[in-house]
Amino acid sequence: MGITENLKRASKQRDELIATDLLVTAKSAVRAYAVAVTETASPDVRKVLIKQMNQAIEDHAEIADYMIKNDMYMAYDIEKQLKHDKEKVDKANKLINK
Repeated sequence: MGITENLKRASKQRDELIATDLLVTAKSAVRAYAVAVTETASPDVRKVLIKQMNQAIEDHAEIADYMIKNDMYMAYDIEKQLKHDKEKVDKANKLINK
């Protein structure tokens, strides 16, 4: 395999890593805003938090759609997702054991 093929593959792996991190962060933000909304007594603060939570939900959907379209996240096929995850684990193990 040539250097350009290695670079293309590495680029896709980097994109998937970044997208996965963004997806996890968006999920965490939605949870945090949901908790904050239920903890505040101020209607004004609640309104701001709900707006931010809705944005986090939209961000999550956009990131998930990107990942699904680019075969990084198989949300509708658990067997395919498990196979994909296993391949990533196997690659990581090979890097560790070198």
